[in-house]
Amino acid sequence: MKESADSTLSPTSHPTLIRHFVLAALCAITTISYMQRNSLASVEKLVAPDFGLTVADLGYAKGFFFLTYALLQIPSGWLAQRWGGRRTLTFYAAGWSLLMGAMAFSGGLKELEGMRAVMGALQAGIFPCCTMILASWYPASRRGFASAVLNSFMLIGGAIAAAATALLIGHTGWRGLFALYTLPGLAWAGWFYYWFRDRPSDHPHVNAAELDLIGEKPSGSAAYSIRPPTRWHSLLFSLPLLLICIQQFCRAGAVRFFDQSLPTFLQEARRQSIRDANLWTSLTLWAGVVGGMFGGILTDAVLLRTGSRRLARQGVAIGSLLLAVAIYALAYRVNDVHLAVLTMGVGYGVMTFSSPCAYALTMDMGGRNLAVVFATMNMAGNLGAWAFTTYIPKIAEGYGWDAALFVFLAMHLVAVVCWVPLNPNGEIGDPSRR
Repeated sequence: MKESADSTLSPTSHPTLIRHFVLAALCAITTISYMQRNSLASVEKLVAPDFGLTVADLGYAKGFFFLTYALLQIPSGWLAQRWGGRRTLTFYAAGWSLLMGAMAFSGGLKELEGMRAVMGALQAGIFPCCTMILASWYPASRRGFASAVLNSFMLIGGAIAAAATALLIGHTGWRGLFALYTLPGLAWAGWFYYWFRDRPSDHPHVNAAELDLIGEKPSGSAAYSIRPPTRWHSLLFSLPLLLICIQQFCRAGAVRFFDQSLPTFLQEARRQSIRDANLWTSLTLWAGVVGGMFGGILTDAVLLRTGSRRLARQGVAIGSLLLAVAIYALAYRVNDVHLAVLTMGVGYGVMTFSSPCAYALTMDMGGRNLAVVFATMNMAGNLGAWAFTTYIPKIAEGYGWDAALFVFLAMHLVAVVCWVPLNPNGEIGDPSRR
């Protein structure tokens, strides 16, 4: 029940800030999840000899995470719509954190692959849940910013994982490091279930002014519904959804170069130590954090100034991808390793302008099927991550890192081609718009 003071508040009162605390909670679990998923990439040069493997062999273990993560996107989105974000996200966070701890006791490649696969299946639900929650707790004009903040904290998780590995690995070993990463996720799951509510109007500390700002719709409306009707035929044959999925496959796959391949690239191609490689990787990921935040502010600012979703979502995404490719090409020609990494970091930061555009696009167009639409896009993105993580080590091993970098750049250009015909107006799955 709401506190009695809430009932006396008029719509002109200052809105409470619970929506921002909700965003902070989602950012926290996003950070934790990325610390856990990126942990293997940071120490693969240590894990491989312990098991008598090569780094390319461990590519399968890393890839299994993204494969199950991708394939379980739509089921996890469906479950989120039935259970609500509170129960579903608590269940997933506790489950994948326990798997992180179990990895500390793995005895070989098969066990590691199996645990990474189950961990990927459990983490599949995080962003369908988060997107559904943000759509309920934020108005349309602030969704780009909220998406950018959430996306930035994904990268913060990867940056923290790389930095923590560099600082702790000499004291804990990789098994002790994996065990430590278990604890934050379990603590978060218990707290979140106690504090969070699926609908803003159900939270005891949300006042009338904040509800008015959010623009919450009545229960069962298209803005948030735990059991919405899903028009599968219209969804599956939607050209906009197909284009969104292809661009996400390419963008999310290419991003894996920075958090999954860059430490190994710096050690093999640029002769850096494991400590230096992880520290420079962490610095590069922080550039993505800043870029993602700025991209979210930019897409919302363009929308507020012009009223055009095409300019705000499509224009910002295309411009950032093309500029990033130009900066990457410049970095390739730089001989000094530190300057080259810094230049790559700038390109990565610019590229991440496009991430909040894609997230906001699904919230704009998802309608009553938002969780499933986002899950489908995220499934495509993680199939790209699986393909890149699995096969880039083999390309680098067989043809050299130049070939791997060519594939990396080509994926950006394919994403641009998909964004060009995308019209971010209307609802995905609406038969009248097919």
